[in-house]
Amino acid sequence: MILVDVVSLYFFFMVVAAVYSSAHITSLNDSDYARTAVLLCFAVCFYIVGYAMELNSDSIRQILFWNRVEYIGIPFVSALWLTVGLMYTGYYTRHKKIWLAAIYIVPLVTLVLRFTNDHHHLYFASLSFVTESGALRMIKEPGPWNYVQAVHSMMMILVTLGLFLYDSFQTEENAKGKISLITGASFFAATGLVLSFFKPLGMYLDYMALCLPATCVMVILAIQKYDFLETKSIARSRVFESGRDAILLMNRQNKIIDYNTSAKNLFQKLDISLTDKQIPALFRRHPKLMEGLLDPETRIVRIRFNGEKRYYEISTKNIDGRGGTQGRIKTVRDVTETYKLNEDLKRQAMTDELSGLGNRRAFLQIGQKRMLESEEKGGAVHLLMMDLDYFKNVNDQFGHPMGDRVIQGFGEILKGAFPRGNLIARVGGEEFAALLSGLGDDEVRSDAETVRKSMEKYDFCYRQKKFHITVSIGIARKDFLGQTLDKLMRMADQALYQSKERGRNCVTVYEGPVNLSNKE
Repeated sequence: MILVDVVSLYFFFMVVAAVYSSAHITSLNDSDYARTAVLLCFAVCFYIVGYAMELNSDSIRQILFWNRVEYIGIPFVSALWLTVGLMYTGYYTRHKKIWLAAIYIVPLVTLVLRFTNDHHHLYFASLSFVTESGALRMIKEPGPWNYVQAVHSMMMILVTLGLFLYDSFQTEENAKGKISLITGASFFAATGLVLSFFKPLGMYLDYMALCLPATCVMVILAIQKYDFLETKSIARSRVFESGRDAILLMNRQNKIIDYNTSAKNLFQKLDISLTDKQIPALFRRHPKLMEGLLDPETRIVRIRFNGEKRYYEISTKNIDGRGGTQGRIKTVRDVTETYKLNEDLKRQAMTDELSGLGNRRAFLQIGQKRMLESEEKGGAVHLLMMDLDYFKNVNDQFGHPMGDRVIQGFGEILKGAFPRGNLIARVGGEEFAALLSGLGDDEVRSDAETVRKSMEKYDFCYRQKKFHITVSIGIARKDFLGQTLDKLMRMADQALYQSKERGRNCVTVYEGPVNLSNKE
């Protein structure tokens, strides 16, 4: 009886530990993952409490009753243990229906057969009772389904062990402690299952019930010391459901192991179901999005929904534990309005408000890039420098508002004269520039003449009186590698000076240096 008292006390403390673990896990989060771990704890409790009461029962009726209580938990312990392993490693939802069938059909059938065993004896071939050390004990003769359930349980334990070992060896940091605990937990469970059949000590004890608490202790240690459940728990309690941003929790192998409702809704718009949690398979049709999720740095990615472009910022927050980084929280935030506002501000900073063309800053920055591109790709580059003739007289005679209208009119002429993609800018008060790529000399000269003639014919009206204004143009061509934009501008400026010397309202192509000492 002393042995029974010791075993009962042992079971009592293990039940308390299991209940405490359930409460601890529940307080951290209420995800499917945590709920499964809680169900595992409850299954263990039913098993241990039922067996402890069976040991302390003094009648056949009580023994049979508590044995049935045990089987509310017994068939499901290894099944839930495997489910937790599959969820932890990210394999569960990939083939959810198949896993559910493979894992839970045998436990459910076992539960039914145990409660109806008196009618078919498929689970227990026979039940008898003996007195051992002054206590009544039940002797169970296994039936055919008992062996099926035992093999199934052993397979569940071994598969779980394999999953945890594989996941642990895939981690970057040293995971020997976690490997040892998980291996030990699975070893004790498997040992208890084997000993229950062979009964090496000759006593009618349930060795599985004796070994299972040790398994629970090791699992609890793994949870508390090696962040077995805490990564997801801390992440969810802090940020998962606190905002409208899409949030993904990724483990160290970059598998998505959890996500919030906003993430589910966002990716559904892209026909992405997060039930398949392998990132390459999920996002193979969206490579930019996949790169953003795998990149530890913050990135902006563009996603198109029904023809509309939306911009999302993908940021990363590491989840650090005692053994290093345990996982990553990926936040996908819609920044479309902010992005567009910033782009508008950039455009405004690079745009001349009056003419609608680029300003001098834009011309110099973009022009230098275009010159470098021409070095790599080849192709002709021409620069046109243009100056409105006697523009100061317009301001003096008609006022600055009229001068503004002249600038606007010339801007419209330039926009219509050159193919889109060429760089056109107002670089001074009445001075304009156009950097043209991929055009021949004759074509550039023809375009310049078109601009000159269009401006010459353009009617400006002041108090019902028409007047015209002309433009002088200088053209320079990039002739050799390494030629800079600044050098090309000086060459085009010299050609422009020659146009003014020739009486204005003409086009001059740069042919060599000229004396600029008399330039006004």
